[in-house]
Amino acid sequence: MDDDGDKGDDRSEDSSLERDGYDHPGYLRTNLLRHALQLVIAVIAVGAAAASIPYWGSSDFPVMGLVIYVAGMVFVAMPLCMYYESLLEAHRGRVAEAKLLQGAWVS
Repeated sequence: MDDDGDKGDDRSEDSSLERDGYDHPGYLRTNLLRHALQLVIAVIAVGAAAASIPYWGSSDFPVMGLVIYVAGMVFVAMPLCMYYESLLEAHRGRVAEAKLLQGAWVS
């Protein structure tokens, strides 16, 4: 199985400093959205856990915690994930274009 990690991880032959140099605003925007996405997911998980606290001692299932978790992930985190994916693709495209142009200038 291919263990490439998260798409936001820098595991390619290009260093993050090199990517930052080619498209600094895109790099900053992508990092900001990644941290915002992680924060949103953490807030949703904490909210779902907090909603289920009253049910921990009983035999009832914490339905409200499940509803908060699923609704938050589907309606808040998933659109952020899709936007993050589009930012990554745009950033990769700008970096590849900048490298191509730099190679044309060198030749």
